[in-house]
Amino acid sequence: MVKWSYIVTCKNCGYISAEKLPEKESKDLMHAHARNNPSCTIGHIKLMKVRT
Repeated sequence: MVKWSYIVTCKNCGYISAEKLPEKESKDLMHAHARNNPSCTIGHIKLMKVRT
């Protein structure tokens, strides 16, 4: 059985998360990144699905 994790990426600033996270934690990180970086919005940030 394949398990899936997520990596957070931002098109605006080039941010890529260092670790693979479960879906809920990656969504929390996505919102935290948008909050902490005024030039980045949720529209810039994507979750990339990866196999673990």
